[in-house]
Amino acid sequence: MFTETSDAFSDVKMPLQERVVDKLADMLFASDMILDMLRDERSFTFAGHLTSVEPSVRRVYDQINELMKQLTD
Repeated sequence: MFTETSDAFSDVKMPLQERVVDKLADMLFASDMILDMLRDERSFTFAGHLTSVEPSVRRVYDQINELMKQLTD
C-alpha cells in the first residue's frame, strides 16, 4: 500500500490556499472511506452500533466538500 507522506519543507513552499485544499482533500477522502466502511454489510455484523455516527460523518463530508468548492471556484 502506498502512503503519501508530507514534507514540511516543501509544503511551506506551496501557497497557503493549496496547502489548505490539500489537507481538506485528505479529510474528504478519509470521511468518504469511513462512509464506505459503515455501508459495508460485512462490517455491519461486527460493528452495527457504529452506524449511529454515519449522519455526523456525512455532515463532515458535505461541509468539507462545500469548503473545497468555495476555495477552488
